[in-house]
Amino acid sequence: MIDVMILLGITGAVAAVVGKKVRNIREGKSGCGCGCSGCAGCKTEKEYHP
Repeated sequence: MIDVMILLGITGAVAAVVGKKVRNIREGKSGCGCGCSGCAGCKTEKEYHP
């Protein structure tokens, strides 16, 4: 029984992470973290990619 509870916990955590990632992509946010064009909060692409 404890195995099922652990599996459900892990599955829920993975689903939450994937859901957050999909939501960010739909909102136009990028998860790359480098600041390239298309990322939320970018100033210019040349600032981050000389």
